[in-house]
Amino acid sequence: MSGLNPPLSQAKGSKLSLNALTWLETHRWDAIALSLVGLLGLATGLWAHQIVLDDAMITYRVAENLAYGRGFVFNPGERVQVTTTPLYAIVLAAGTWLLGTAPQAALGLNLALAALIPALTFDVGRRLAGRMAGLVASILIPFLPLLVIAFSMESYLYVALILASLNAYMAERYRLAGVVIGLAAMTRGDGALVGACILTYDALVRRRLVWSMILPGIGIPLLWYLFATGYYGSPWPATLSAKAAQGRFDWLGYRFLDGLWEYWDDWAKDYSYWLYVLPTVMLAGLISSFRLERGWLIVVAHAALYIATFAGLGVAFAEWYYAPLMPAVALLTGCGVQTVANMLSNQPAAASPGSDQTVTIGRGLTGLFGIFSYSRKPAKIHVPRYSALSFFIAAALTLFLLYQLYPITRDIVAANPDWKARVYPAAGRWIAANTSAAANLGIIDIGHLGYWSGRPIIDIVGLAQPDVPPHIAEGDFGYALRHYRPDMVLLGALWLPEVQSEPWFQADYVPRYALKFSRLDQPLVLFTRRDGVKVQLDKVPAAELQPLAIDFNGQVRLNAYHHNSPVEPGQSLHLTLHWQATAPIEQDYTVFVQLVDAQDTILSQGDSKPQQGFYRTVFWQPGEQIIDSYTLPVPADIAADRYDLLIGFYQADSGARLPVTTTGTDHVRLPGVVIEE
Repeated sequence: MSGLNPPLSQAKGSKLSLNALTWLETHRWDAIALSLVGLLGLATGLWAHQIVLDDAMITYRVAENLAYGRGFVFNPGERVQVTTTPLYAIVLAAGTWLLGTAPQAALGLNLALAALIPALTFDVGRRLAGRMAGLVASILIPFLPLLVIAFSMESYLYVALILASLNAYMAERYRLAGVVIGLAAMTRGDGALVGACILTYDALVRRRLVWSMILPGIGIPLLWYLFATGYYGSPWPATLSAKAAQGRFDWLGYRFLDGLWEYWDDWAKDYSYWLYVLPTVMLAGLISSFRLERGWLIVVAHAALYIATFAGLGVAFAEWYYAPLMPAVALLTGCGVQTVANMLSNQPAAASPGSDQTVTIGRGLTGLFGIFSYSRKPAKIHVPRYSALSFFIAAALTLFLLYQLYPITRDIVAANPDWKARVYPAAGRWIAANTSAAANLGIIDIGHLGYWSGRPIIDIVGLAQPDVPPHIAEGDFGYALRHYRPDMVLLGALWLPEVQSEPWFQADYVPRYALKFSRLDQPLVLFTRRDGVKVQLDKVPAAELQPLAIDFNGQVRLNAYHHNSPVEPGQSLHLTLHWQATAPIEQDYTVFVQLVDAQDTILSQGDSKPQQGFYRTVFWQPGEQIIDSYTLPVPADIAADRYDLLIGFYQADSGARLPVTTTGTDHVRLPGVVIEE
C-alpha cells in the first residue's frame, strides 16, 4: 500500500511511448477534463439557482448587517451569534459591497463553487484511485440530490473546502492544506472534523507532525473562537442549542439518521428500486479503496465521524446537513465504477508501485491549475490501465446512475422556490411597508421574514434568543412570546393552537391583518399588542389621494385624504387620512370626524383614537407617517346634496381641541362629499 504521492528525486519506471496511457497523463488532458466537469457543475448551479432555503436568509441578514456597519449580528444591537457559518457570512459581506445585496453575492459565489466542486472532485479522485474514478465522481457530484438541495446554504463552500483540503494535502502543499482546513472549520464548527481526520492520519500513518499544516489548521478557527467569546460572550452559536433542543423535543419528527433514511426510502419507493445499485457500487468502491492509496482512510473516516457526530448530538433533521457527505459518496461511487469496469473487462483494479502503470509527473501543474495541488517536486501517481471495454462499461454504469439520480434532482429543483420562499418574502415586504420600523416581530421561521421585514426578531424556537431553547426542549413554544412580549406576532391561522388559545395570548394580542397566499392553505395572521403598534391598512393609490398641507399646532400635519364619494343614503362613507407627526406628542388625542350640512349640523360622526385605538398619538414619532381610516354611516333619510367633513383632535378627558395653525381654527373642513339618490 503506497503513500500519498511520495516525491522522487528523478523519474523512475519504464519509458512510456505515446500510447493511450501517455496522453491520458498529459497536462493538456487534465485541463480539458477539469474544464468540462467545471462547465457541467456551473450548468447544474444555474439549473438550481432558484433554491433559496429559509435558513440561508438568516446568514444573508447577518452578512448585510456586517457589510453596512450594523454589527456581526442578526438583530442590530443584540450581540448574539445566530449564524453557524461565520466564514460564509464574512465572504457574503464582502460580496455585498460589490453586488449590493447578500442574496446576489451568495448566488455569484455558489455558481462559482458549483463549477469548482466537480473539478476538485476529479483531482482528488484521480489521486486516490485513478482518472476514471475521478472523472466518474466529478460527473456524478453535481447531480447528487442532497448537494443540490443545499444550493443557497454555506454547503457548497463547505464541500469545496473539504475537497480542497484533501487535494492540497495529497499534493504535499501542507501550509496551504492547513489554511484550507482552518477555513473549513470556520465555515462550520463541524468542519473541524475534516482537520481532525487529516491531521490524525498524518500523525498515525505517516508518523510525523507537520507544523506548517497544524498551526493554521488549528490557529484559524481558534482565532475565530477567541473573537466570538469576546464579541458574543460565548464561542458557540445560539443556533446550536436551539437545534439540539428541537431534536430533544422531536419537533420536526425526524433526527439526523431518521431524515437520511426517510429521504432514501421515499426515493426508492417513488422513483426506482434500481437506486440500490448506488450503495452497491459504493460498497465495491469502499472494498477496493482498502487496496489503493491509504488516503482513502481520510475520506471514509470523515464521513463516518460526521455521521456519528450528528447522530450523537441528536439534532433535528435539516436538508443541508447531508451535503458534507456528498464528496465521500461521489468518490466511493467513482472508485466503485472503476473497480466494476476493470473487473468486467479483466483489467487489474489498481497499479502497483514500480509497474509500467506508474506515471511520473514533473515539476509544474499537477492538479486544479496549480491552485491547490502544485507540486514543487516530481511526484508519481499510480493509475490503473484502462482498456476500451473498461471505458465502455464505466460510461454505461455512470449513465445508468445518472439516469436514476436525475429525476430526483430534477423534482427537487422543480419544487423550488418552496412555499416559504414564495410566501415569506411577500409577507416580510408587506410588514416592512405597513408597520412601525421599530416594532419587533415574533415568528417561527426567521430567515425570509427577518430579511425582508427588516424588523427586530423574536424567534419563537430560539435561534436568535439563547434563553429560549431550554423551554423548547420541554415543549413550551409560548415562552418567547410570554417573556419578550413582541409588538407583533405572525403565525399561520392554525399554527401553535396551544399558544393562540392561551388566556394570556388572547388578552395581550389581537389579530390585525390576514395575509392570504395561493401556496399556503391558511392565511398568515398578523397579531399585534392591543396598544402602540402601527399597522397601515386601507392604503389608497397615490393618484386617488387629495393632497393637503394642514398643520395642527406644529405637531401633526394632514398631508392627504380620500373618501368614497359619491355614496347613497343608508350606505357607509369610508375616509382615509394621511397624518405625519412633526414633533413629539405628549397628549393622548382622539380624532373626530363629522359629516355636516351647510349649517354645520352634524349628520353622522365617528370618534376614535388613531387606527381604531391601536396606535395612539403618544406613540407617534417625529417624521413618521400614519394612515388612519374611519367609517361613517350615512343616514337613510339624508337628502341628496353636497356635504362637508369636519376633522380634528381633542383630549377625551377635557375636550380641549388641538388648534389648526394653518386656518386658525380647531378643525379642518373637507368639502365635496356627494350624496346622491
